[in-house]
Amino acid sequence: MESSDLKAPGSPREGVSSDLDSTTQLYVDPEQEKKLLRKLDLWISPVMTIIFLAAYLDRANIGNAASAGMTDELGMSSAELGNAVTLFYVTYVAFELPCSLLMKKLRPSRMIASLIFLWSIVIIGTGFIHNAGQLYASRLLLGMFESGMFPCLALYLSTYYKAEEQALRISYLLVSAALSGAFGGLFAYALLKMDGISGLSGWRWLFIVEGCASVVVAVFVYFFLPDDFESARFLNEDDRKLMRIRAELNARYNGKPDFDWGEVVKALKDPKLYISCWSQFWADICSFGLSSFLPLIIKSFGYDTVTTQLLTIPVFFWASAGYTTVSWMSDRFKSRYFFMLPAALVTAIGYAVNIGVASNQRGPLYFSIFLIAPGIYIILGINCTWLLNSHAGYYKRATAVGMNQSIGNSAGVVVGQIFKTTVNGKYLLGLSFSLGSVILAALGHLTLYLFFKRENKRRNALTEEEREYEIHNGKGGDFHPDYRYAL
Repeated sequence: MESSDLKAPGSPREGVSSDLDSTTQLYVDPEQEKKLLRKLDLWISPVMTIIFLAAYLDRANIGNAASAGMTDELGMSSAELGNAVTLFYVTYVAFELPCSLLMKKLRPSRMIASLIFLWSIVIIGTGFIHNAGQLYASRLLLGMFESGMFPCLALYLSTYYKAEEQALRISYLLVSAALSGAFGGLFAYALLKMDGISGLSGWRWLFIVEGCASVVVAVFVYFFLPDDFESARFLNEDDRKLMRIRAELNARYNGKPDFDWGEVVKALKDPKLYISCWSQFWADICSFGLSSFLPLIIKSFGYDTVTTQLLTIPVFFWASAGYTTVSWMSDRFKSRYFFMLPAALVTAIGYAVNIGVASNQRGPLYFSIFLIAPGIYIILGINCTWLLNSHAGYYKRATAVGMNQSIGNSAGVVVGQIFKTTVNGKYLLGLSFSLGSVILAALGHLTLYLFFKRENKRRNALTEEEREYEIHNGKGGDFHPDYRYAL
């Protein structure tokens, strides 16, 4: 489906007649399709980016708050801060799969807007907490309400974009996550100057102001996020007609429009899902360590609080630029694995440098973060795109995305524990664990690549009789003999 020498899903193999005769009458004008994509990118992608930016700002600001004195004011130890980070992922993991399965029924505009509004209230309330127990409670609630964001948004994008268009658009979500680190440092720098206003500490204003901003995002999403392309007011009738043709070309793989438990079971029995989950888990170890603890890691180099907040900004801008470029190339060259493996290796080198360099060598230590950051987003984001490309049938894909995120995000439970202590001022356990994690993620990517390469080769070798036999015996979705996996 994604490799350059194979037909994309929705198109029959060369020399093989389609089992959907109607598709032979469908035609997509390339120029009209380019105009449609530009319109989708102009209207859909910015909304997705704003949503995920708000989610990550509100999730990751605990690191900025901690470096700005929250733990001291609440009388918390570093172990209790680690527990607070961990508790977020307990509810986050538990509710991801249900959210992805419910989105279509509850309607994206209503469900996503409601979740944003609820977590906004929690964030505002966090600005008024007085002890570790209250912080724990707020993190549990925040995890529950934020849990549906990535699986729902990724699934939502897959209903608008074809497989070979998805890596770049999924990248917008994780780029917004990276930018949240940059903006988080910038906002923290500005909001900490409010320290003492109305008798509140600067870190409290950080939560209050960012929570209020997310309320505005919730209202915006409710009014501007269409539930599907048929209800999208920015599309004209010609655009909708083209979207229907694009959908019809993939109809043979998409299964029934109504909820089907069989699709859920099919996903849960699919071994390639768990290979993807393996890679996602280990990549998330690195991602959550970076997003939650980067301010503390940089501060451990010996910088003061204000300098630390400012030094996080270039790292995340660099990560965003690198990830966006590689995602575009991944779509352009119709390849996933061959962009993920080099990224994982560079990230591993960055961790090794950070671990090996003495803690008083600020320059090399800071440089190592620039080696680490882009690769994390590349392997994380393209793995999610690869998953979307590799599961067909809406509810099979929804289940796969939900499971992938649930298993992957359980890494947050680990991250809160491995970044608890320092050795000579350095988070040695957390950094060493992250180095091992990126290597294990790369092994998962290699395994999935070999799995898909073998299966594509088998399907290419099928005779017409064997192909018809598989179709007759119910092989549909991504198991359809004409379906090709991304490489």
